Amino acid sequence: MKEHVVIHDNELMVEKISKGVIEYTRKHRGETVVSRILYHATRLELLPMYPVMLPKKFTTYILVKLEKPVAVPPRREVDIYIKIPVDTAVYAYGPLHRFLVIDVFTHHRIKYYLYGPPDRGVVARYAYSKVYVKKPETEFGEALAYIHIRNRYISWVEVGQVLLDAQILKLYYKPETWNACTQYISLVANSPSTASIYYGRRISGEYRPIQDPPDLKPPRLLAKTEMLWGLK
Repeated sequence: MKEHVVIHDNELMVEKISKGVIEYTRKHRGETVVSRILYHATRLELLPMYPVMLPKKFTTYILVKLEKPVAVPPRREVDIYIKIPVDTAVYAYGPLHRFLVIDVFTHHRIKYYLYGPPDRGVVARYAYSKVYVKKPETEFGEALAYIHIRNRYISWVEVGQVLLDAQILKLYYKPETWNACTQYISLVANSPSTASIYYGRRISGEYRPIQDPPDLKPPRLLAKTEMLWGLK
């Protein structure tokens, strides 16, 4: 990371204090919001981050509302692309390539949504996306997600939202760019209101996986997400 970087309303600065000691500072609209003293940090890196860390992590779910529902006939399959918001993390690397996430920030409006009933549903970071039939370009703060929709039901289904779990989801980035993507995602509609979501392999070999924060990726037995309370 450079000694001085400006990203929208955020100004990131790195200053060497003495041998082996640096100070990292982030100002938002001129006001200092983060300041850290780092010893023996070998490098700092800006990477995309799952949008569940702000203002603090209390959920791992992301609900992406689609601009227009996608209607799929019975026993048929379709492919779409969507965009999900990603935040920006500052990674500090030290000896043995160990890392610490020292800062996370966003330029998106942060909104959370209850998916499902109050007593059984889940709180999710809310996002909104157009539906793309061809691979679109992404900008800073966006990750591309390829969604394969399969309708196993005997009638048409309409998919108007996608629930993702950051504990299973993987984020990838293209070095020296702001380009980010997820792995292949399969949404299997079991009824007009329920679906199972499976997480597959990476989209492109030129993208590298981010190193996940340890507290975000506890072991899970089943690598899928169940949408039990509506598809639109």
